[in-house]
Formats: sequence, structure tokens, C-alpha cells
Amino acid sequence: SADEDGDGLSRKGRLSAYLLAQRLLERRRDALLIFDEVEDVFETDDDFIALLRGRAGSGHQKGWMNRTLEDNPVPAIWITNSTDGMDPAFLRRFLLPLACTTPPRSVRRRIAESHLGDCGLPPTLLDALADDAALAPAQLGAARRLLELRPETAPEPTVRHGLAAMRSLLHGSPTPPRRRPGIAFDVAFLNLAGGIAPSAIVQALDRTGHASLCFYGPPGTGKTAFAEILAEALDRELIVRRASDLISPYVGETEQNLARLFRDSDPAHSLLLLDEVDSFLGDRREARHSRERTQVNELLQQMEHYPGIFVAATNLMSGIDPAALRRFDFKLHFRALAPAQRLALFAREALGDVSAPVPADLARHLAALEALAPGDFATVARQRTLLAETLTPEQFLRRLAGEYRMKGEARQGVV
Repeated sequence: SADEDGDGLSRKGRLSAYLLAQRLLERRRDALLIFDEVEDVFETDDDFIALLRGRAGSGHQKGWMNRTLEDNPVPAIWITNSTDGMDPAFLRRFLLPLACTTPPRSVRRRIAESHLGDCGLPPTLLDALADDAALAPAQLGAARRLLELRPETAPEPTVRHGLAAMRSLLHGSPTPPRRRPGIAFDVAFLNLAGGIAPSAIVQALDRTGHASLCFYGPPGTGKTAFAEILAEALDRELIVRRASDLISPYVGETEQNLARLFRDSDPAHSLLLLDEVDSFLGDRREARHSRERTQVNELLQQMEHYPGIFVAATNLMSGIDPAALRRFDFKLHFRALAPAQRLALFAREALGDVSAPVPADLARHLAALEALAPGDFATVARQRTLLAETLTPEQFLRRLAGEYRMKGEARQGVV
């Protein structure tokens, strides 16, 4: 990869070295060549610009590259970080394209253990590292080397700070985005209409490996939390995208973002959740602009051909296009807590024990708050944590009643 002066080889120099290795090893039956970072040797936009400026030979170079790929007496593995700049004519000449995707969380946990398991780190930190799909094994190896260079420092803050700095450099944020649930979610507090048990959904998805599901219902009823539970139970990476992540003001770019979302998701190891899907699947009969119809068409096409598990979530089911509804294998209605669930969750959060009896006067007030959802309890629990206060059961109930009133005002548009 370097010349006699230690300088990096040019594109031509690297290809010449590859061809020389082919010739020198062509009689060896036990030889194998590895050509790394090959995106540097393929023609890119720079070659196209040069062609526009009148430089001759680009067509000749393309033909020469095709012959190089087709005529290799020694088996070769070409490795690249991206194929975006490669001509399809080149890509078609590879015998076995193999995509190295992000491994599932269980494998990432074992990788974290192998790199850092003997460094005195708490298991919770190793779990957090496994949760971050953006962390590559090489970065965990770098964290190990950092600990070896600084043996006098405490291992946990050293690893946290080192990986946070690397994540900021590569991804613009020192920590992966995380939800703040406020309370531990339990499927016992899901209230699904239709009589389908959550465990039956997990078993069906585990058996088939593919399905399209629509989660709908009021905010806070557990739609996103249940998607997280499904992903964990199936040992899949949860990929969450919202309408704001995909909608673009430029013509055609929203459709491209939708197509890219499905194309870049690994159907075998991920669970794809598209939140606020009503932004894309509105009834086409009521569309005022052609782009609204093309967005619906694009998403329907992607859903129909996606071989993995796709979940769409919405708070507004009434405006979904009828054709879209037929595409979903399951349409799960998430409802507010049932009376028994309200009492049990209040006992857990306000009394400290899910089986604790709720005083009769408090139970009476709870019975009147029919639209309470787990998200309302989570909001009050977060308030309690942020203010570092201890709430009596009566105070907890008053906070819940305040959240309940806000929901009524929101329905009337008085927020």
C-alpha cells in the first residue's frame, strides 16, 4: 500500500501491485489474495468530470477494469466499505457479493465480552455497549488498547469517555439516542383489542421471520415499547424512524428516503419500526398534491416486497389508505389501561408493590380516569425523578389526574 518513499500508492499503483501478485502466484494452488479498500481504485465522479473535460481513455479504462475482474487465476477477495461509487458493470463481475451487516445484539454482547470482559467493567456497561449498534468491534478493540495505555485510571470512565469521543467523531453524538421510559414496561399492562396475546405475536414472528404489522391507538399505550420487546425477544436490531426523519421539502426525495430505509435495513437481523406512519399512508382519494399519492405508492411497494419484519405505528388510524390496511398481516389496537391494569400499575408505582391493595377512595378516583395509559404513569414517574421528590399515593394520583385533564384538552385542541 506504499511505495519506496513510504507514500501511499496511487489508484494505478495499487492495481499494478494487484496484477503483479496475480502473476507471481498464478501457479500456487494454495494462494488467496485480499484487496482491501477497493473503493479507491474504481472510477468515480472525478473520472466522469474528467471525461466531460475531454480526457480520452475512460472507456478503455473501463474495459481494462472489466478484464481485470474477469481474468484472475488466483482467487481474490475484494473488500470495500461502500459500493455507491462503483459502476454496475463492475459489480456484476463479482462471483459472490457478500454483505457484512451489523450482528444481532446477542453477538455484539459476546464481542464486547471478548474485548473488555476482563477489564473490570460492570456488566451493565457491557450491556450498554451491546445496545449500541453503531459501535464496531474495532472501536471496542481501541477501547481495550486505551485501557492498556492508561493502567492507572479507573476502567469504566476511561472506556465511557473514549467511546463517547469516538462516537462524536464518527456519528456526531457522544451517546446513541435513547428513550426515557420513566417506568419499567411490562406486557401485563398492554391492553390489546381482538384477543391476540403478545406471546402469540412473538411466536408467530419467530416462526416465520417476516410480517407487516400496524400498531394503532392513543399515545402512551405502549406501541413503541412493544416493538422494543418484540425486537429483544427475537434478538433483532430495532430500527426506529419517524416521519420527521424521512420527509423532505424537495420533490421525490421523500420517496427516495423511504426506499433507502427499506434497502438499508437487514431483513434477517432487524425489526423496522416506522412511527407516525399516517404521514405517509393517508387516503389517496383525499390527497391534494400528487406527491402525497406517490409517497403512499412508494411505501406500499416497499412494504409488499420487504422480506423482514415491518411495524407501522400511528395514533390516527381513521385516515389510513384502505389499500394500505390490506397490506398489514396484523392490525393491533392498543387501548387505554383496563380497570384492573390501572389499579395494578398504580399500586406498583405509587405504593411500591404491584400486589398492594389500593385504598378504596383512591381506587374510586382511578376508576373515573378511564383513558389513562402507561405513558401517563411514566410521565409522573419522570417528574418524580427529575424533582427528586417522594410522592404520597394521593400526590401521585393528583399528578395522574392532571395528565388526564391535559389529554382531554388536547382532544379539544386547547393545549
